[in-house]
Amino acid sequence: MVVGQSAQAGVTYLWMLFLVFLIALGLGKSLEVYSAQIQREKEAELLLVGRLYRDAIKAYYLSSPGSVRKYPERLDDLLRDPRHLTLRRYIRQLYPDPVSGEAFEVVVAPEGGIKGVHSPSAKLAFKEANFPVGMRSSKTPPQYRDWVFFYDGE
Repeated sequence: MVVGQSAQAGVTYLWMLFLVFLIALGLGKSLEVYSAQIQREKEAELLLVGRLYRDAIKAYYLSSPGSVRKYPERLDDLLRDPRHLTLRRYIRQLYPDPVSGEAFEVVVAPEGGIKGVHSPSAKLAFKEANFPVGMRSSKTPPQYRDWVFFYDGE
């Protein structure tokens, strides 16, 4: 040991390293909580947008002229119904999937046309039960692409 140097040299450095470790640990945990909060917000938005599509498909189906009811052939038909002379809109715009940012994938009805939509995202969802009417999830734990928003006729 060098003359004039105490036996405690380097302890402050170790305490500072420990403090930096604790701060990094706290930041990591807060980022994890923030990420989960963002995902829950996107999940809630997906439920809202999915219900908008479901309600638009239902309105399109129920407003079919004549006695034969039909589903829309394309999602664009929800923006402007080609079956009527006057302008009919069932949805304001074609919303992207809030989780992936991509366009929704369609669910084709057996008799033709689009009866529903679902997310293309393979991300695992938080919500696993108590889905609203006109929606189902086929797997547990569900991925967002398993959330199907549909209208099955009357």
